[in-house]
Amino acid sequence: MTTPDHDDTPTAKPSFRDTVTAGLVQKALEPVLRAVREEVASARQEIGDRVSGAKAGLVLTGVGVGFALTTLVALAGFAVALLALVLPVWAAAGITFGVFAIVTAVLLAVGIRGIRRGVPPVPKDTIHAAKERVTSSGDTAVGR
Repeated sequence: MTTPDHDDTPTAKPSFRDTVTAGLVQKALEPVLRAVREEVASARQEIGDRVSGAKAGLVLTGVGVGFALTTLVALAGFAVALLALVLPVWAAAGITFGVFAIVTAVLLAVGIRGIRRGVPPVPKDTIHAAKERVTSSGDTAVGR
């Protein structure tokens, strides 16, 4: 009959073999855990950068909407009154509307572009780098 390497009672101390195995496993996992921590930190940084871009886009969009509303109300009457001195009132109102519509469209387009740049906040660069790292480490292991 063979004798076991360790005692099966719960109060027994781990054997030398178990301790060495646990140490080897821990040392083998350290680089993997470090790489995972670095990738998570990189992903957090990238998501933060994308959210900042989206925030700026939202602010620009809000400014564009506010500009559109306030200037349409405040300046439209003034522009119509000035143009009405040389044109019929209907033409003055139409020209004023066109100018304000163009300004509004440009501001909203710039703001929406900023929002699209940051949404959804997926860390694409970090994911790509992690895939490359896994692929290159797999090629290295196969090449041995």
